[in-house]
Amino acid sequence: MFSILFLLTLNSCMTNKKMLEQAEMSLGGIDCLSKVENKLKENHCRNIEVYRGIDSIVFRCKKVKRERKNLWDSWWFRLSPSIKEYSSLELPAIQEHTICIDARFRIEAYPPTED
Repeated sequence: MFSILFLLTLNSCMTNKKMLEQAEMSLGGIDCLSKVENKLKENHCRNIEVYRGIDSIVFRCKKVKRERKNLWDSWWFRLSPSIKEYSSLELPAIQEHTICIDARFRIEAYPPTED
């Protein structure tokens, strides 16, 4: 039983990693915010859930669960200044989730939790 759960967890991690790689490739590291905005529009995202922090903004397409189809209309994104410095403990996870970084912004993507 343990090995099945481990394999399912490993499989979902690999799937998330692949999705992050594909998202990063599709944005290309230039004009990050505009490109993410275009991706949201392409995926019929008309409303955005937004949570503002001290030095970042977290947002996601606001849709009912059955209408969500992919990373762009399901995942959470964090927007922060690209010049922001992180501790050595935070940096590996942030780099793992970064899908675009340009002269102005860093955008990270995180899979949704259960709604």
